[in-house]
Amino acid sequence: MKKITQVMMTLAALLACTAAADSFYGPHGSNVGRAETDSNGNTRYYDRSGRYLGRAEKNGNNVRYYDSRGSYAGRAETSGSNTRYYDSRGSYSGRAETSGSNTRYYDSRGSYAGRAEKSGNNTRYYDRKGSYAGQKNR
Repeated sequence: MKKITQVMMTLAALLACTAAADSFYGPHGSNVGRAETDSNGNTRYYDRSGRYLGRAEKNGNNVRYYDSRGSYAGRAETSGSNTRYYDSRGSYSGRAETSGSNTRYYDSRGSYAGRAEKSGNNTRYYDRKGSYAGQKNR
């Protein structure tokens, strides 16, 4: 369950910065996957070998996440600069707070989980200790 929540929050974080086709890189610079967004704002995620991982369907300020088998994995609800995440059973699993080009992530207990910093077409991700965790390039 915790792993699903982590994956969902990671996908949500990536979705927040995703447009058209994006590539994702790990902390050592290796490609770890890509995302493709259609004109409706729906995103499909792939690993570095091109294997389909899942999708995110956007409807207004809400996003529903599905795994590679099409099973519902959770949702995100955005209001203003805040996003709340829920797992497939509807349990609250965390939130994101965006201010300008920076986003801070918190787990379900309110503990700081990491941040994202956007600069131009690139977004850099950092874990809760401040260590570089990877980036997204458009």
